Parts: sequence; C-alpha cells; structure tokens
Amino acid sequence: MIKKSLYTLLFLVFCSNFTFAQYGWTDAVVYFENEKVLNGLAKIPMMSDGLNLKKEQLKFKTDKKAKKSKYQPEEIDSIVFTITYKERVNDTRIEKTRDETYIPIYLNNRQTKMGFAEILVDGALKLVGRTVSVQSGGGFMPGTGAPNMAPIYHPGYMGSHNQVLILRDGETPEIFNQVSLTKSFRKRAMEYFEDCPVLKTKIETKEFKKEDLQDIIRFYNSNCN
Repeated sequence: MIKKSLYTLLFLVFCSNFTFAQYGWTDAVVYFENEKVLNGLAKIPMMSDGLNLKKEQLKFKTDKKAKKSKYQPEEIDSIVFTITYKERVNDTRIEKTRDETYIPIYLNNRQTKMGFAEILVDGALKLVGRTVSVQSGGGFMPGTGAPNMAPIYHPGYMGSHNQVLILRDGETPEIFNQVSLTKSFRKRAMEYFEDCPVLKTKIETKEFKKEDLQDIIRFYNSNCN
C-alpha cells in the first residue's frame, strides 16, 4: 500500500513538472507579428480559472543572466517552446525533447482580453489547450517537481492541460472539456458541429466520444470544410 502511494506521488510530481514547464523559463523561439524573431528563454504566467488580477503576457530573456523583457499577446504570432522530458520505453526512461507551439487567443466574449494556448490540433478549426490554477478550499499551488529531474510525458486528448478549447477564426474559443450541468459532451458537440451532418452522426452514435476530441477536430478539418 505504501509502495503504491509512493508511485502515485512520483507520477503526480512528474506530470506536474511537465505540465508547468512552459510556465517557468524554457528554451523558446518567439515569432512576432512584425516578423521579428527572438531566440532564448521564455515563460508565460499561469492564470487562475477564476478572477485574474494580473495581465497575461510573455516574459523573455536571451539567456539565464540577461535582463527580461515583457511582450503583450497582441504583439506575438506564436511561441515555440522546446520541452525536455523523459518517456518510458521498456521500463527505461529515455530523455527526449518535443516542441509545443503557443498562440495568442481571446479569453472573453468581448474580445478585450488575450492569453496564450498550445495548439493541440491545427487547421481551419483548432483545438488548443491551457493550464490554469484551480482554486479549491484554501487555494491551489501547482507543484514544481523535483529539481534536476526531467518530467515524464503522458499524452492525451488534452495534451498536458486541464483546459481545452475549440477555436474558430474570428470567434472566442469555447471551452469543451468542462462538465456542463445541463448538457452532456455528446449533446454539446452535436450542437457545435451542426454544420457537419456526417460528424454529427458519428458523435450521436458514440463513434466519437469525449476522449476522441482531437480526432473529432481532425475529421472536421478533413471532411467538413
């Protein structure tokens, strides 16, 4: 029982370390709207899922000792973070790297507030993910993992995030992984994809489920545009 609990704790540490990598100083290439490109270290703030008193902006510096600069989401086209992690292969942890591309998105219906999200599926319709801190009781402070320890990557339909959104050009993205008190995921998805009858049918018959959200977006981009 103690050994099982220890494994669970280590798993959570590894996951949290990976999930929060881009919220600490991480190797990155920043592409700006004016076509300027910066190489160095970057990080984005982890926001609360409730009220945010701080502004979401990118912090950048050319190296660990350099002075940091701040940039607004409106200035940025995309950010490519290079994440170092460990993947378990035949009971051996192999160190690897992967790129995560973040783009600015609108965060409110009036489109007056912007933040950053990772592209999980690209195309005319995008699936993007964000990690937000969740208040519970006395509050939630995300773990940082053990020092000098590369995280383990655990892929899923949400990537490494706790908030996933569907993004159409010119629209405010819609959060799609949260539970609705009035409608199931299937009903919400059928309504959202009303313009694609063949996809709507696949969702209605449960050929596509919540866990297939990435495949749903890919199917829409391939068959419904």
